[in-house]
Amino acid sequence: MNDMATRDLATNPYDAVAYPGHAFSQTHPAHLATIAHIHGMTPAPTATMRVLELGCGSGGNLIPMALQCPGAQLVGIDLSGRAIARAKAEAAELGLSNVSFEQRDIMAVTTGLGQFDYIIVHGVYSWVPQPVRERILALFGELLAPQGIAYVSYNALPGCRLRDLARDVMLFETREIDDPLEKVRVARAAIKRFAEATDAETFYGVALRERAKQIEDIPDNVLYHDDLNPGARAFALHEVLAAAEPHGLQFLSETSFPNNFGGARGPAQQVLNAIPISEPLRQEQALDLLIGRCFRQTLLCRADVALHRGLAGFSFAPYHLAANVQEEEGKVDEKRPGAASFLFADGVRLAVDLPAAKAALRALGRTWPGNIRYDELVALALQEAGGGSDREREIERLNEALTAIYRAGLIEIGLEPHRLATRISERPVASLLARRQALASHEVTDLRHRAVALDGVVVRKFVSLLDGTRTPAMLLDALNAFLSEAHKSGRGGPALPKEATAAEVDMHLRDVARLALLAG
Repeated sequence: MNDMATRDLATNPYDAVAYPGHAFSQTHPAHLATIAHIHGMTPAPTATMRVLELGCGSGGNLIPMALQCPGAQLVGIDLSGRAIARAKAEAAELGLSNVSFEQRDIMAVTTGLGQFDYIIVHGVYSWVPQPVRERILALFGELLAPQGIAYVSYNALPGCRLRDLARDVMLFETREIDDPLEKVRVARAAIKRFAEATDAETFYGVALRERAKQIEDIPDNVLYHDDLNPGARAFALHEVLAAAEPHGLQFLSETSFPNNFGGARGPAQQVLNAIPISEPLRQEQALDLLIGRCFRQTLLCRADVALHRGLAGFSFAPYHLAANVQEEEGKVDEKRPGAASFLFADGVRLAVDLPAAKAALRALGRTWPGNIRYDELVALALQEAGGGSDREREIERLNEALTAIYRAGLIEIGLEPHRLATRISERPVASLLARRQALASHEVTDLRHRAVALDGVVVRKFVSLLDGTRTPAMLLDALNAFLSEAHKSGRGGPALPKEATAAEVDMHLRDVARLALLAG
């Protein structure tokens, strides 16, 4: 179970029990800007943006943004004094002057902060009282720049009603317990006991048992805040949008765009397709009713912004494309002898027979975790595929294929190039933040704003050594010195190798590059 070392109760439960803080890729302004641009907006570039995060915790989401965008201005607000103290200390140690953190109640935030291009409220809305929720939406209306984008996440209905079956059990059984550790211990025991005692042949029994299994993997501090907060509640999308409307706001999109309907299959997809694209709220709400979504990440903008809905007339021309994909060589589809099989990171396999599309996916796979400008990708694809006499038709067919793959959520696009290295230099350097984090944790923040796990103490040490001063041979020497000292001091253990090899250093470098940890 995760860190719940701080047991003294405080006025703020987030001071009593620290909530884990890290980067959330779906909140990054570069991602929000791309979605807004597709919808016809003119979002602020990340290089000069102003960002506000309400409920910023210890800065795990804002600090990586500040490091990557030194010309931006970022402000974090949180009620937890302990979290803000940690955020300030981390920013100071990293030498950041473009991000500030302030302990303040959301109810006390005013227009004195100025306008912001992006406002982020992640993991707050469902867990605060109604007046605070209302103030969050009011602040969106007061502080958003004319082309600004607000992000708000919340537990969603009707999916969370199933989750609440287990929550009701835990809340009742812990209703008279104040101590956080004891509350979590009793809650875990209670849901296990009740779930096992239910009739497994009933809908209720199946639902309770399934949620009990999920709870086994939830860290203690997350369970304490997310499920054992008696005031937490879930919302239907239409409820959130109705509350936002009086503040001059409108629905922009979900952060999962364009694959908003990815959870719908067969008849469910047919139901959604029957709803006009001009009715996004009806489409989105119908999706939740069809798949029982439990969590939403909703984007809002000012109501007077004219939005373009859907992908009709969409062009990749302004964007950079990326995909974590590899061709499965030797895998042949007998029904499509000319097709190549491509495996995407989430396990999806795709058979592609259009030569230019195959070439484009190969190029994207070689470029990952970086991205590539659309015009460059087209040139590479047509050159490799050989092309036909009708170049325009070849490009049209390539666009059709890429658009279909993009709609499925298998290709990422962005207005800006990724700020990272995809090639291993003579003296490779990992990001400063990842090097620091690797010394203390197995979880580090990559340069695509994701939390990634490092596999074992050797890899963590290896990442910490990538400061740009060492060649691969020097990295091998430093790694072996670490291993030798660890074994001599008795800290080695049977799982720690006695010695590293040059081949292992090369493998680690490739893995670190693939994890988007190498700085450009």
